[in-house]
Amino acid sequence: MAFNSIYQYSWNALGPLISEGMGAGFQEVQAAFTLFVAVSTASQLLGGAVADARGPRGISIAAALMSAAGFLGTSASRGMAEFYASWAVGSAGEGILYGVASNVALKWFPDRRGLAVGLVSVGFGVGGAVANPFILAAGGFRAPSMAIGLVELAVLPAAASTLSYPRGLRGVRTGEAVRDARWWMIYASYALAAVPLLAFSSSLSRIAAGLGVGGAGLAAAISAFPVASGIGRPLLGSVADRLGTLRTLALSAAAMAVGSAIVPAGLVLEGALMVGIFGGALVPLYFSAVGEIYGEAYSTSNTAALYTGKAVAGALGGSAFAALLQVGLGASAAFLVASEAAAIALLASAARLGGGIGPGGPRSPHRASRP
Repeated sequence: MAFNSIYQYSWNALGPLISEGMGAGFQEVQAAFTLFVAVSTASQLLGGAVADARGPRGISIAAALMSAAGFLGTSASRGMAEFYASWAVGSAGEGILYGVASNVALKWFPDRRGLAVGLVSVGFGVGGAVANPFILAAGGFRAPSMAIGLVELAVLPAAASTLSYPRGLRGVRTGEAVRDARWWMIYASYALAAVPLLAFSSSLSRIAAGLGVGGAGLAAAISAFPVASGIGRPLLGSVADRLGTLRTLALSAAAMAVGSAIVPAGLVLEGALMVGIFGGALVPLYFSAVGEIYGEAYSTSNTAALYTGKAVAGALGGSAFAALLQVGLGASAAFLVASEAAAIALLASAARLGGGIGPGGPRSPHRASRP
């Protein structure tokens, strides 16, 4: 998870360096972030199906090699086409590893799934926080990309070789889950709720520049953002285990709306902290909701299907937000607030439907048996 985070949470540090080093414009480089979201999302579908059917080890080792290749290829890229191709390969590996790592926690700890997935997901914030100062100090994208790729090549396949899933799980297959009305409410709410997180992930440096924030202020914001994301995951996961996952998600969306709204007033660091803390917890919380409602047996496939909503969020929070940013900070902030309001309404509708595990009604508890 720590290495996965560099693809997303180091983009504010790496993107401008790629733009400068490649002589490419903001929108041209920003397309790579949208590409990352789309490819990492799609790859989870295949990776999730393979991991649930055959176990996570083999597919995770292959994905680890792909993730490392993404950074190594980026370092050696001579033009945007080569960079896009390398970034797509690495993004596919990142997506598979993200799904497997989350579901190792979800499957092994069904009684505290919010906290367990949140703790594993802490790495998704920590990795970017560690990498960002190094990337910013390098002054270019090639050296840090090469270093990250080499370290991943040495560490990730070895880590992936230790992964396993428990046996004896029960749950609902993806084909059945998507026939449940709650599924689509949860799916749509995720796609909308994640928009501010992806907007800040892709454009925080541009937002800060528009407000005249640079130097130490910019470095503080883009370094604090992934740290906040990491802190929020186990904290809100633990809250969800007690308060309820859907309620916690609604509270998180409301907090992200506030964080998005205060940025045009010049509160860049404060807004980044709020969006980071509550936005970083979204994926662990939504994954926990899927495990809670549809069981753990096919959770890697089910959460992968849910995760395709990130492609929608990426298009809205990446390219669409970048276009609105050209209009003004006020318009772009209003767009983020509106996305959170819609997400809250959808979560409320899903909660009203209620029901047990799976679309067929309540099911008996299921527990994992340790190998």
